Amino acid sequence: MSLPSEYASTVFRLEDPPSLLPTTFAIITAWNPMNERLPQEANETAGRALLADLEHSTATLFQATGASRDGSHKEPGWAADIPKTRAIALGRKYRQLAIWWIEGDDLILIDCATCDEQRLGSFRQRLG
Repeated sequence: MSLPSEYASTVFRLEDPPSLLPTTFAIITAWNPMNERLPQEANETAGRALLADLEHSTATLFQATGASRDGSHKEPGWAADIPKTRAIALGRKYRQLAIWWIEGDDLILIDCATCDEQRLGSFRQRLG
């Protein structure tokens, strides 16, 4: 997998999650496509478009922000209980290098181009 090393150390902040998280779900952002830093307005527009794509395809949807451990970089996104193939397709649509997939407490980083998966350990230990 040839993703930036920072992806493997991402931490997450969930906003208004359900009391019981879905067994499997994706975390997807539309910010900074192809790792290119965009102005906040462009990122917010892309984020709203992603939300519109997700609103009609999932019962569970809540905001999930991925961040560097020191908090210096943050990318708002969405957690959604959608099929893995749909999550990867949305990652590709919004020109993301990767999406996050959660199975139980397993955090998995998925490369949108190759579908290669990298298991990173406990999702709950990454919540802040």
